[in-house]
Amino acid sequence: MPQMKNREKQRVRKLGETQAPPVNTAPSNELGDKYATLLFYSAEVLAGLLLIGGTAFSVTKFIQAINAHPLDWATCIWMTLALAFTFVVARSLAWLAVLGSVLLAGKLNAWQSMEDISRKAQKMQKLMPSGASWANMVLAQSLASRGKYKEAAEIAELEWTRNGASDKNDQTLGPTCAIASFAYQIEGDMKNALVWNDRTITTLGRAIENLKKPKKGMLANAMSAQSGQYVAQVQTQLGAAYFGNANIYFQQMNYRQAKENYKKTIEVMSQASESPQKAEILKVAKEQMQRLKHS
Repeated sequence: MPQMKNREKQRVRKLGETQAPPVNTAPSNELGDKYATLLFYSAEVLAGLLLIGGTAFSVTKFIQAINAHPLDWATCIWMTLALAFTFVVARSLAWLAVLGSVLLAGKLNAWQSMEDISRKAQKMQKLMPSGASWANMVLAQSLASRGKYKEAAEIAELEWTRNGASDKNDQTLGPTCAIASFAYQIEGDMKNALVWNDRTITTLGRAIENLKKPKKGMLANAMSAQSGQYVAQVQTQLGAAYFGNANIYFQQMNYRQAKENYKKTIEVMSQASESPQKAEILKVAKEQMQRLKHS
C-alpha cells in the first residue's frame, strides 16, 4: 500500500510538471539582423516620405481650390479623399515594415533584430494597436525561447494591461497569455500559471465567439472557410489551456477542479483541428477522467 501511494504521488507530480524545452543559446545571425533592420528602416522611411509628400500635395491643392473663384468643390473633395488615402497607405506601409522585417528576422534566426523591432513597434501603439499587440506576442515568444521567462511574463503583463478588457486583439493576446502561463510553470509558480491560463481561456474564448459570428460583405463571405479552419486551430490552444489548468489542479490534488477542467478539455479539443497534440491531450484527459470518475 505505501508503495502504491508513493507511485501515485510520483505520477501526480509528473503529470503536473512542465518540462522546459531546449533553450536557444545560439547567437543571433548578424547578417540576418542587418537585413531585417535595413528592411524595417527602409520601409519606415518610405512610409514617412509618402505621408509628407502626399499630405503636402493634398493640402496645397486643397488650399488652391478653396481660394479659387468660383470655389472648386470637386478638387476640394478629391484632395480630402487623397489626404485620407495617404494616411491609410502610409499607416499600412509602416505596419508592413514591422511585419515583413520581423518575419524575415525569424526566418534568418536573427532574434536580436526581431526583438528590437518588436520593441520599436510598441512606440507605434496609437498608430497601429493591433500591430503592436502582434509584436508583443512575437517578443514574448522569442524571450521565452531564450529562457528569459521573467521578461516574457512582463511583456504579457503589459499587453494584458493594455488590451485585457477589450476583445479587439484577443487572437494575439490569447497566445501571449499562454506564453506567460508557460513561463510561470517553468519557474514553478503554479498560482500565477493558473491566473494566466484563465486569461488565456477568457481571451481565446472571446476570439472564437467573435470568429463564429455571421460575417457581412463579399470579402468576409469569401474568407468564411478559412475562418472556420482558424477557429479549429484556436480550439487547440484553448483546449491546451484547460488541460494545463487540469494538470495543475490534479498536482495540487484539487480533484473537483481537475475533473471540471479535464471535462472542458475533452469538450473543446473534440472541435479542434486534427494533430498529434490534440490526440495526446485527448488521450490523457480521458484517462484522467476515468481515474477521477468517483472523485
